[in-house]
Amino acid sequence: MIKKKIICIDYGIKYSGLSITNGINNIAFGLCNIQTNKLLNYLKKKIIKNNISIIIIGLPKKLNNKNQITTINVYKLKNNLYNLFPNIKINLIDERFTTKLSKYYLNKMNIKKKNIKEKINIMSSILILQSYLNNK
Repeated sequence: MIKKKIICIDYGIKYSGLSITNGINNIAFGLCNIQTNKLLNYLKKKIIKNNISIIIIGLPKKLNNKNQITTINVYKLKNNLYNLFPNIKINLIDERFTTKLSKYYLNKMNIKKKNIKEKINIMSSILILQSYLNNK
């Protein structure tokens, strides 16, 4: 029997980072950094190909719990995905501090500053998904 996987999205205005679980849903792996305007089409293919059962989307909030600019776009993405895949569970997870943590970890891994920008969304997505896995 093929185990269903979980995919996670760190939504950004220009680019979004994606991560996915391993076959037993206990470890998050980076998938890709994709232009946000191509995200929905990419997800349509990946969700079917990878037997996805749950979609996690990072919910951007300010420290005072108010919405950020991208919060409305995340809700729109959630609705679009729900309309396309009504049988897949979609969870929104607080993503506060994931960007700061991602920058910290990427610096600790000695990633060059010019490459951090392209990897930060993927790392944030991994952190969001791993947090979800650790708390489920």
